[in-house]
Amino acid sequence: MKELAEQGKKTQKVIADLEEKLADKDNQLNILIEESKALIATFERKYDTIEVKAPRPDLSEVNLAILKGFVGINQAIEKGPKPIIRQIRFTLFPEQVRAPEYYHAMMRGLVWIILGSLFMVLTYLLINRCL
Repeated sequence: MKELAEQGKKTQKVIADLEEKLADKDNQLNILIEESKALIATFERKYDTIEVKAPRPDLSEVNLAILKGFVGINQAIEKGPKPIIRQIRFTLFPEQVRAPEYYHAMMRGLVWIILGSLFMVLTYLLINRCL
């Protein structure tokens, strides 16, 4: 019986030591949880107050491209359609056609018109003399 009582006391002591260790571990866990909550709260405060300041963009290339576009537009306007000039010209030979056959045909027609006109004038003069 003494042995059982001693063994019971030993087990009681072991159980008490284990309960103390368990209580210490619980306290340590509670402390770690509180520290984690504090860290999360400070992170949330820092996160809410974050300000992102971006550097000013370099728009020089964009401005240069726009200026080149305006220069191109101005040049296109300057090269634009010229005012219309109305001219009345009588040409025997068109400016676009330079074929020798066309010259021959026109000369032949011109000769026939001159000969016909001359014949008509002479005929008129002859008729007026006879009457």
